[in-house]
Amino acid sequence: MPLPSPNLDDRSFQQLLEEARNRIARTSPEWTDLSPHDPGMVLLEVFAHLTETMLYRLNRLPEKAYVEFLRLLGVRLQPPSAATVRLRFSLARPATSVVEIARGTGVTTSRAEADAEPVIFLTAEPVRIPVGGTEVEVLAHHGEQVEAELAGVGTGMPGLSVTARRPPIVAPTGDGRDLMVGVEALPDELDGRVPARKLGDKTFRIWREVESFANLPPDEPAYVVDRMTGTLTFAPAARMTGEDGALSPEPRALAAVPKAGRAIMLWYLRGGGLTGNVAAGALDTVKTALPGVKVTNPSPAVGGRAAETLENALVRGPQELHSLGRAITAQDYERLALRSSGAVARAKAFTQAQLWAHALPGAVEVLLVPYLPPNVQGPSGEGVTQESLRQHETEEARARIETALNERRPLGTTCQVGWARYKTVRVRARVVVHRAEDPAALKRRSLERLHQALNPMPTKLQPGGWRFGQSLRVSHVYDTLLAEPGVSYVDQVRLLVDEVPKDVRTLCEDTFQPRTYYAGGDDALFRTVSDADGWEPVGRFPGEQVEVVEAHPQRAGLVAVAARLADEPQRSRLHLSLDSGETWRPTTHTLDHVEDLAWMMRDGVPVLLMATRVGLFELAVQAGATPLQVLVDPSDHDLGFLSVAASTDARGGVSVAVSGMSLRGVYLSSSGGRGNSFRHIGLRGQDVRVLEVQRDGPRSFLWAGLAAASGADPGKGCSSWELLGSADPPDGWRPLDKSWDGGSCLALAFDGARAYAATHRAGVLWMDASRREASWSRPGVDSGLPLRERERLFQPVFALAAAPGGGLLLAGGPAGVHRQREPGGQYGNCSTQEFTEKVTLPPSWLLVSGPHELEVVTVDEAE
Repeated sequence: MPLPSPNLDDRSFQQLLEEARNRIARTSPEWTDLSPHDPGMVLLEVFAHLTETMLYRLNRLPEKAYVEFLRLLGVRLQPPSAATVRLRFSLARPATSVVEIARGTGVTTSRAEADAEPVIFLTAEPVRIPVGGTEVEVLAHHGEQVEAELAGVGTGMPGLSVTARRPPIVAPTGDGRDLMVGVEALPDELDGRVPARKLGDKTFRIWREVESFANLPPDEPAYVVDRMTGTLTFAPAARMTGEDGALSPEPRALAAVPKAGRAIMLWYLRGGGLTGNVAAGALDTVKTALPGVKVTNPSPAVGGRAAETLENALVRGPQELHSLGRAITAQDYERLALRSSGAVARAKAFTQAQLWAHALPGAVEVLLVPYLPPNVQGPSGEGVTQESLRQHETEEARARIETALNERRPLGTTCQVGWARYKTVRVRARVVVHRAEDPAALKRRSLERLHQALNPMPTKLQPGGWRFGQSLRVSHVYDTLLAEPGVSYVDQVRLLVDEVPKDVRTLCEDTFQPRTYYAGGDDALFRTVSDADGWEPVGRFPGEQVEVVEAHPQRAGLVAVAARLADEPQRSRLHLSLDSGETWRPTTHTLDHVEDLAWMMRDGVPVLLMATRVGLFELAVQAGATPLQVLVDPSDHDLGFLSVAASTDARGGVSVAVSGMSLRGVYLSSSGGRGNSFRHIGLRGQDVRVLEVQRDGPRSFLWAGLAAASGADPGKGCSSWELLGSADPPDGWRPLDKSWDGGSCLALAFDGARAYAATHRAGVLWMDASRREASWSRPGVDSGLPLRERERLFQPVFALAAAPGGGLLLAGGPAGVHRQREPGGQYGNCSTQEFTEKVTLPPSWLLVSGPHELEVVTVDEAE
């Protein structure tokens, strides 16, 4: 229960009046008329009323006392934050000599608003344009640099305070130069490792800013600062408890104090605030002449925040006391992230193990939403888009927050900080208004409501912003629009998304992440974490065509993508992710056209196998590894391969199979796919385009999907080979072509004994492979799979993925992804861009509004 708030004086009006009557009886016995009509009693009642009012105020301490209590506990108003930007200095022609650009070079706008202070950015580092170069980029901060300001002189006594003359000092920028405090030191008091700064003939030792004087050595040169007021306080003295628990006999300073007569100098950056959030290209004037040098900011300046208001500090202060400066709970991580940078509007902390199977124990992920200035957000939030959010994400802010959290996290934990990801959703609806309403005005107000409600930023309608992972349902739209006065009813609500998988060439299930699949098409890789209820792009590969995606069946998080280069169609680029597509390794590998991928483990190391047109290659997922060719056929080193499959048996043995180009059949290795360990196992003369492994209980079967000779050829279906290690099955290859009429087999998937085959013209065929006389079944034309326009044939199905636990089947083709929820059931299009019930979000994603489409009509027009 909360602590009760005691009343300092709980006397009521009647008690005060009765106390006065008793005093009259004791001190003035001649006053006998104590009735309410007596003038003296009227005055007593007035004074009793005024006294009761004063007691009421006394029992509710004034705001000043509350502020002072928070100040004593170390809670201070947050100062303004300085905007940061990357400046690009350039020359019209290559430099003939080195062009030096000093630290602190000022850059401003050529057009300043009337009666407004000029916006000045100062470079954070010295840079140079080398001979032959034309440009260089450098980080800059908004503000005015104050150099070598004498703040005071040391007294040698604890508790000294000095004040900067031109506060406020900006919030820490992360480079340590936003505030430097130097105390004069003699040469024999310094050694080579002590930070110091020279000023004239004097040397000043740089002291360190700390949050408090707790747990500091007695000689530590430290201070605390209130950047809003510019007040610097050096260590006080106190009698502290020793190991025996008793107080020391004499007070001692909690840290070092400036010696008597020593000058205290300040170097600091002042100003900051919202005015620094200038648009891209606005900074174009160098304050100090640099002949021939032009300057601009390619991206907008971000991170400028106004100083904290007292009202906000009164709410924030008690909340921060719970964390004690340590990151323990999710709320601690979020508060510290927000406090560490003004470039962030929201922070959300997750325990990674709650979301991802690949997460390490103790791993915490903190996702950030950048702060957008009011002029960018717009009056109703219409300016909050994926593009504007991305423009205001800076690596400097992310790194600063990650450093601050790592300093405060417990031992044994790890912290990963990144920017949130967004899904754009548009609303289309009809709003019917009452006859007296102005449709145009109500449409404007309704659009404002939608933008404020469906917004990742804090707004009036969503003070905390849209929740991470919260699906958008049509009921949210109804509630938002019906809350607008003047609306009679709302109908025809549709939820629209822009990015869904189209022309899908590859599908893959994730055996570790529940309900998770990958789909590749064009230059994007999509992922669903909701059994294909919704898709989100997790990989963009411009100038490439995603053709193969494969998730590791034994190591969580590993995903590989092979994408064909648009400008070199005979070449492919390999991309790897260690965290289920959340991020992609910067190192890529380019090979001759990759036809297929397969994963396996070798000596505890994940190995990726790549079937290419010039041979079989393997890549170990470890530092510095490169693709190595695996020799399959010693008589033909350049033999290309169309597909590859790998299987691990119950005893840990690994079998690898590949199908050769030029009708060379299938090769099998029972020794983990090592070079010179393959043997030819048949199907020579057959065009084997697909290899997949079926696991039916303890038994494993290698399936080969065969291509047809032409589009009119009904095809030969598939063949299967039981994997028995180094031994061959007694019956060899088992043909599975009964009732097959789909043409070429393009993909295979399995659900126990049930086999699915993607075909060129018959949709998805299926069979129970455990039956001796198994035959293929064909879907009806009303199955939901897309048909060709001029023929009663199905469109090609290029890819399949079956749920690891059975039941769900995904089929990919030119029309996107179609889903079958139960064997033999109907297929539904799950690449649709229009939803009538809900739009899903992954747990770590946020929703952002697109351009909503509202039709506003009156009741008469609607009826």
